[in-house]
Amino acid sequence: MSRFDAYTATFTGAKHGEVFGLLRERLGTAAWHSRLGKGFHTFQNRHAIQDESGAEVAAMQWGGAQGDRIMVEVKGERTPIVVEGLREAFPNHRVTRVDSCVDFDHPGAFEELLRPCERIVRERKLYAERRGDWDLHPELGRTYMMGSHASAVRCRLYEKGRQPEYRHLGLDNLARLEVQVRPAKGAKEAYSELAAVDVWGASRWTKELAQEVLQAHIDPHPAGTVYRLTERDAALRWMCKQYGPHLASLALDLGGWRELGLTLSEMLLELEQEKRRARH
Repeated sequence: MSRFDAYTATFTGAKHGEVFGLLRERLGTAAWHSRLGKGFHTFQNRHAIQDESGAEVAAMQWGGAQGDRIMVEVKGERTPIVVEGLREAFPNHRVTRVDSCVDFDHPGAFEELLRPCERIVRERKLYAERRGDWDLHPELGRTYMMGSHASAVRCRLYEKGRQPEYRHLGLDNLARLEVQVRPAKGAKEAYSELAAVDVWGASRWTKELAQEVLQAHIDPHPAGTVYRLTERDAALRWMCKQYGPHLASLALDLGGWRELGLTLSEMLLELEQEKRRARH
């Protein structure tokens, strides 16, 4: 059965304390940790919730150049119950990212799922890549990615049971097939009402994959146009071609790509503030 595994939503008309309370209630994290820090994407504040292992399971952002907009991110096993709460409390939210997954736990599950994935990649001429050491150390887990980095729709097949946090459970046969969708502007509202299985209708090829693997009829729910995806992909490639060496050097100086992302986010916020001051 398909279920939500990650969900990012934005909305207005709510107080951040109210939203954070909903997250704590739905996650049942009374004994877990929360951390307040600087926001990303021109938000001023970011409040994250971590589980007992220290892994982040949810976060909310507010303030700054985003005005009264609030962003909520949740991922992992408790995503469905948080999505249910968000839809009840804030039905007019917009979805900026959603992941829907299906688990298969039987011998040879990964290989069985890999065959239709590779066939669709060939027939649809999709970008694909293999991650992990498939030849020498497959016991550490294999991942098969479908769709380009800049695409609104991507899909991943991976050996969930072989991830470090699952290895002690002896679930070596557990494989997960997951679709990741970043809806375009016109689709963000529509995705706030879709069931997890309907997310597979984001593109023709994910719809085809779901029909073969899940044996379910999926109605189309376009995430964005091909023109927009191609334009975004071209813009990112141009930026990397022009400034790739500078970005790599900056990441090295700052301590990593995450730090570079935070630095760029802060710089964009400063530029936006300068632009606003210039108008006045």
